[in-house]
Amino acid sequence: MSREVMEDAAAEPRRGGRSRKATQRFEPQQAKGVAGKKRRLDDEDARSDPSEEEDSDDSDAAPAASSRKKKAAGGSQKKAAAAKGKGKKPAKRAASPDAPAEGVVELDGLKDDSSLFNALLNADIALSTVVEGWVESYQSSAGDEEGEKEAVHQLVLFVIRCCGLMADVDEDETMDMDGIADAVERIEEESAKSTAAIYPLISKSKNLKPFKTNLNLFLSLLVKTLSQTPLLYHTSDTTTHSAPLLPLLQSWLHNLSTSALRPLRHTATYMSMKLTSALCDVASDVSKDLSMKQRQREAEAKKAGTAAGQKRVKEAEKKVKEAHEMKVTLEGLMQETVDVVFVHRVRDSDAAIRTDCLKELGVWVKGYAEKFVDRQYLNYFSRGCNDPDSHARSETVKALSTLYTRDSFVNNARTVTLRLAPRLIEMALRDIDITVRVRALDVIAQIDKTGILQDEDSNEREQIARLVFDHEPRIRKAIGGFFSGLWEERVEKLQGEWKGAVGNKKKRGKGINEEDMDKYLSWKALADLLVETSRTIDQPEAEEDEEAGESSTAKTVSVNTLMSRAAAAVESLSTAISLMQDWEGLVDYLLLDHSTHEDDAWLLDEEEEGFMMHVFIASVRADPEDNEEERTKTLMTALPRLLTKNQSDAGRMTGILGLPGLMKLEMYLDMRKSTAYDSLWDDISKQFLTQTDPLLLTSAITAINTLIANTSLSTNNAAKLIELTEALFNSLRDALDGEDVSDLQLSDEQVASLEAIMLRLSLLERSKDLVDVMEDTEGGQSAGWDIVCEFVQRGEVGYKEERKLVEYAMQVVFLHLTWLFQRFVPEDANDEAKVEALVEKRDRAMKVFKGLALTDRSNAAESVRRQAFVCYLNTYVLFSPKSSAPAAKAATLKMEDETQHRLGGSFQAAVERYASDLEEVQASQSDENTETTTQTPEQTFEFFQLTSVFVAAIRTGVLEVEHAKEPLAHYGRFGSTYDAIVKKLVDVLRDEGIYNREADTVQHVAGSALQASFSTYLESDVNSDPTATLALAKLISSAFIIHGTHFTVLKQLSPSDVYDFHLGAIDYIARRVSNLVKQEKANKSKDVRTRLAAKRARALVGWFKVVILLLGPIGGRDALKLKSHMEEAMSGTGAPLLSGRGWEGYRAYEKRLVSIAGKDKEVKEASKKVVNGGRKGKAAVRERTETASPAPEEEEGEGSPSPTPKSRGLKRTPSTGSAKQKSPEQEVDDEDEEAGAGEPEGGEGDADVNGDVDMDAEPKPEPVDINDLILDLDQDMDFAGADFTDLNSSQGGAPGSSQRGRERSESVPVERPAAGAKRRKTGRVI
Repeated sequence: MSREVMEDAAAEPRRGGRSRKATQRFEPQQAKGVAGKKRRLDDEDARSDPSEEEDSDDSDAAPAASSRKKKAAGGSQKKAAAAKGKGKKPAKRAASPDAPAEGVVELDGLKDDSSLFNALLNADIALSTVVEGWVESYQSSAGDEEGEKEAVHQLVLFVIRCCGLMADVDEDETMDMDGIADAVERIEEESAKSTAAIYPLISKSKNLKPFKTNLNLFLSLLVKTLSQTPLLYHTSDTTTHSAPLLPLLQSWLHNLSTSALRPLRHTATYMSMKLTSALCDVASDVSKDLSMKQRQREAEAKKAGTAAGQKRVKEAEKKVKEAHEMKVTLEGLMQETVDVVFVHRVRDSDAAIRTDCLKELGVWVKGYAEKFVDRQYLNYFSRGCNDPDSHARSETVKALSTLYTRDSFVNNARTVTLRLAPRLIEMALRDIDITVRVRALDVIAQIDKTGILQDEDSNEREQIARLVFDHEPRIRKAIGGFFSGLWEERVEKLQGEWKGAVGNKKKRGKGINEEDMDKYLSWKALADLLVETSRTIDQPEAEEDEEAGESSTAKTVSVNTLMSRAAAAVESLSTAISLMQDWEGLVDYLLLDHSTHEDDAWLLDEEEEGFMMHVFIASVRADPEDNEEERTKTLMTALPRLLTKNQSDAGRMTGILGLPGLMKLEMYLDMRKSTAYDSLWDDISKQFLTQTDPLLLTSAITAINTLIANTSLSTNNAAKLIELTEALFNSLRDALDGEDVSDLQLSDEQVASLEAIMLRLSLLERSKDLVDVMEDTEGGQSAGWDIVCEFVQRGEVGYKEERKLVEYAMQVVFLHLTWLFQRFVPEDANDEAKVEALVEKRDRAMKVFKGLALTDRSNAAESVRRQAFVCYLNTYVLFSPKSSAPAAKAATLKMEDETQHRLGGSFQAAVERYASDLEEVQASQSDENTETTTQTPEQTFEFFQLTSVFVAAIRTGVLEVEHAKEPLAHYGRFGSTYDAIVKKLVDVLRDEGIYNREADTVQHVAGSALQASFSTYLESDVNSDPTATLALAKLISSAFIIHGTHFTVLKQLSPSDVYDFHLGAIDYIARRVSNLVKQEKANKSKDVRTRLAAKRARALVGWFKVVILLLGPIGGRDALKLKSHMEEAMSGTGAPLLSGRGWEGYRAYEKRLVSIAGKDKEVKEASKKVVNGGRKGKAAVRERTETASPAPEEEEGEGSPSPTPKSRGLKRTPSTGSAKQKSPEQEVDDEDEEAGAGEPEGGEGDADVNGDVDMDAEPKPEPVDINDLILDLDQDMDFAGADFTDLNSSQGGAPGSSQRGRERSESVPVERPAAGAKRRKTGRVI
């Protein structure tokens, strides 16, 4: 409120005749010359108004109005003032005492009264001119005390403004070296309260963006310009000024660097470091000049045979002395900064200051190695490498990386390097900051080139080399330089051995020219290094002893692991090693016969050849896209040879079969190589029909699909595909040899063969329609469909060795059904024969699936039952009534309730088995003495597949929504993949509860899932919060409320339904706590009682933390009812109601309920009535209650005592209509109310109707009783018109209350609706 408004208000007579006391507004006095930007603009506006000229004296005495006051005054005054002053020249206004001094303005809270500081804010200014101008003015002030003071004052004021301070300094203070400490102390005291957290050196402001760069340049130019004059080398004895300039400036900076204020300390330290860096450059030039003059003196001394020669020697000696004195002076200045600033600030608590010190130390060592390449300085790099701040470590390592490029530094710092190397290796391997690791690897690569690491333990080099397979791309690229050095060492070793070879070894390589031999040896060295590095990762940790030799066994490496490592190696080394880009040369090398590798040093062994094959494939994948045609031409020639050479190695063939996907297959037609294309088809088909490895077969079918996608040669593709399918089914019939499938006695070889055939069928049928071939019975042969179905039926026998065979057969049967489903067109629905054929095949498959999945006493293996479960549910999803496909409409399937419950039980059993296996794995990992067991990725995939199918069945309506509780109960328990699958069920709950008006189901599912999840938590004996249940509650909360932008509520469940949910939640925890209390009292063991007490505490803390997340839609009246019910339920548990540890969750839930009720307007009004009325109000309320419902008394008959009413069962007078005019529905509700009116006394909220009231007694204020408040609300609030959730009104009204929730709690009130109001079965008003 402005002063004018306050004075006007004080002048008005106050209501009631009392005088108003005028308060004086507190206005803090501003420092002289300090004014805000808005204040300055307001003053300028005032000066531009000529009407204020007459009142200038008055305005000078009063403080200037702020911009906020002007806004309050309104814009009309501004317009009037502008119109009044139009066309007149603004008059000058007398300066206010609080106004800033002339020429002093503020920018981002900083004064710009320093011309040197202002220059730094201009990105385009020529700083050399500014520096030269100041140096010239200072140099010309020799003998002029006032001129010298002015120049030095400008420089010191520049330093203070760079620190971001508003304080001023006198000219005399700037020249008094003995009083600098006192001046700095005064500046600190003046600036302590006004110092900003952001100062120019670290500011990101747009106006201050060029500051730091210009400051660095300014300090460098200042020292450089001074070095061209005697001013830089003046001492107190030789200076022509009052004091030498650099020592004076350093004295100011050194005193400021010890300040407790961070802007002063950081900026002064930074400027001191930068000045020293500039002095290093000048000292380096002076040192070079001194060396040259010393050589000249020595040359002249040799020729000093004459008087003229002696004179020249004296002149040379004089020059040497002058240069030496200059060098000594510069080193003294630098040493002063090191001793006073650096050694203290490098230990500063501020990481930014430590970082600047370590960064500049690297500049000093590089710029003036003569002085700073010394152990006393280099040891600070060890401190920097161990700094807790990642930026400080990063800058330290960055400084080291620039130093190790100089041979002189490496030679002089060998001892320090040996001390730094272990720490650098540790940083490269385990630092949490990726940038630090990358820079550390750069330094290690440079150190390794010096040979220092070769003298150390080779294990350290092996550990670093493993990073070539690191999961972080930046690390893989950074290791390239180091790995390249290791490779070059091996190449040199192999080449030396080859050149020293004699006899047969030399003769065997006669046919290879020297260039090719060098290339082969390079590939051999790379393969040897990569395989050795890969092997060190897979070696058991216990196998470190060299004596183990060949007896040690490394872990078997999968093909996928080798392929990923090869790809990582190509990515890492393609830049550092140019040989890696020559994949054409590599394929020629791999096509050589390497079987004689034991005799020929340039050839690869089996392991190396396999790894380099994957390196070759990864190199082809990394080849640029624009090189596709050249790549295809090379592979056209190489691919057939690779297929032929490696056909017996499944691991290599897996990668080779991926090469067709990297080729432009249309070029076979363009280059007229159809025969080569057919040959490629034959080679791939041969691999598909003969190999049994699942990974290889998957690669083969991918290659076949790639060939089929080549439409330019579709005729060739069709012919080859027919040949492939015929050969495949012929192999199936040949394996049976005319015998009946059910009577077959299969050997292990036959099982493996049939398993591979079924896998090929399932892989091929995933992408191609094989219906005609599967059902072909030409020539009296058995149809493939019948054969496969009979193999599925063999799963009931339960042969463990045949479980994979049966699983693949089930996949083939289901895939066949999907192709039949897809081929069924709308016209086929009118053809009864086609419909019957579809239904017959579907029912046959369903019968087998159901027998395997749901038969209780089946002998089927667990994996077979799981696969049958998946196929059974997927078939129902295909033929779901909600599907719009023609086949689903013609042959709809609807699952019976009994089947649904059995499937739900099967899913729950599968979850329990998976959880049990997971617990065993975790237990074995935590127990060092137990052999570690791990879940295979295949097991995890199968469980997640089962879960996804179950969730899909719920989402498509095959299973009822209530079955969502089974997967939801384990949310947050099995990892992010499981959670991502189950999270989709929330959409189903949201649709069911909010849009489909089935809140009962949502309550049941949410409550059951949360209770099951929490029970799992309690049984786990984990002392932490129930993270899984909390995550589930957060997930379910999104099904209760639909939020829009800015957390606006678009739709939500009815508050009454959420109220019923919380009643059930409170009853659940009350039962659990009550049981725990009973067990605790019954048990005599102290340890058991302690555990039970801890579990009880966890239950109370955890459960209310969970349900508090679901209070969103609750209204104030329901919140009060919940609080009352909760108090009654908790009091009945036998657990003491405390406020300490163990009841935090309960108290938080209670506090939230009170908060919700406190925000409700109706609750506030009702509470006022209860408080103001006191006992009289309570009696009146009860009297209205007794007279409001006479009907029950008439029905009870004369002489029957009226039942004691309960607060939750009281009947309410309708807001519209009379009690005599009731609808049939209302009468039924009244009967329900009457039936509940005779409940035993002592229930929650019983009203003392018969209590005596002393009307003469003086009423005293009483606390509000919740039961009385609820009673008053029941009588006075019109719930027929209340809008709890009318966010849903556009959708036809909010959902009704939950009958299931009402059955769980008898204390739910029965409300009487207004006449004509809509109601659901439970009688609750919508």
